[in-house]
Amino acid sequence: MLTGFTLALDKPIFFFTLTLFKKKIMHKIIIIFVICFMGITGVKAQDNAVPLADTMTIYRKKIDELDKKIIQLLGERIEAAKAIGAYKMAHNVAVVQPDRFKKVLQQAISEGQKVGLSAAFIRKLYAAVHAESVRQEEGLKRAH
Repeated sequence: MLTGFTLALDKPIFFFTLTLFKKKIMHKIIIIFVICFMGITGVKAQDNAVPLADTMTIYRKKIDELDKKIIQLLGERIEAAKAIGAYKMAHNVAVVQPDRFKKVLQQAISEGQKVGLSAAFIRKLYAAVHAESVRQEEGLKRAH
């Protein structure tokens, strides 16, 4: 038997009669149930009604954030290249180190392929990055 309920068996159809709950408590329970039900069904309706423009805005914002991170990382890479350039200059080492570039490029191609980037794209990207690194290193020589 359920606490707070009595089973009325004197009618043809069984039904529960409430004995411990007062009207105010039941009223609050019903309101909470209705609010929860409306909230659940309302969320589903809102999920299905997201406009395409909002979705594109979200992804474009994500791309903008990623682009900013890419630029920041490239800036950090150039700073590291400039530090190497200063070392090369102090030790009379040539700016361009072809063997090192080949190794870096092969590593980048391997990592790029893991995430679906073509070797051709990585070659072009790293050619541009390497050219900027060389330009920055040579700029150090001209400054001294």
